[in-house]
Amino acid sequence: MRKIEREPNGAGIFRPGQDLVVAGTVGKNGVKAALSAKEKEISARFPEWFVKRIREQADKKSELTPEMLNACGAGEWEEISEGGILAALWAISGAYEQGISFELRKIPVAQETIEICELFDLNPYRLSSGECLLMAVENGGDAVKILSEAGIPSAVIGKVEKGIARKMVGIGTTGFLERPAPDEIRKLTDAVSEKE
Repeated sequence: MRKIEREPNGAGIFRPGQDLVVAGTVGKNGVKAALSAKEKEISARFPEWFVKRIREQADKKSELTPEMLNACGAGEWEEISEGGILAALWAISGAYEQGISFELRKIPVAQETIEICELFDLNPYRLSSGECLLMAVENGGDAVKILSEAGIPSAVIGKVEKGIARKMVGIGTTGFLERPAPDEIRKLTDAVSEKE
């Protein structure tokens, strides 16, 4: 594992035994970009009320404050931005040269995001998320409770582990996280740019 240089967030604590928690739902920025780039196709596929719900979900603010992160016991966190949750997991584990294990199915994804991703053949785990964080905490259950009480969807998705392996657990399979790929939304925005 090659060390990834980055400034620490929070107290800079990322060590084996900590829980990995996602605060917010992944893919929101990707859905916003899809609405901007492909609104006609989205409106043709879904009823007006559902398009409205997609837009509301994408615009919903989660209000993750430094005080809330402290209350959750976040020793370290990574914004889920370019490249999505998979890029964030790669970056945070590489910065501390620590192993991780996580379950894809536990990562919070809104149904609206899944629908848009299916329509355009996008991977929701490789979409920029906006207002969504990956945190390393001592007690993931407590952190999820605090976040839920604040109306922020969240889930414990895995653990920081000894070693350098980045293990990804799927349904009946275990694999390893691959080097980050470009953000999936580029499939749509690059296609729009080429047409102009």
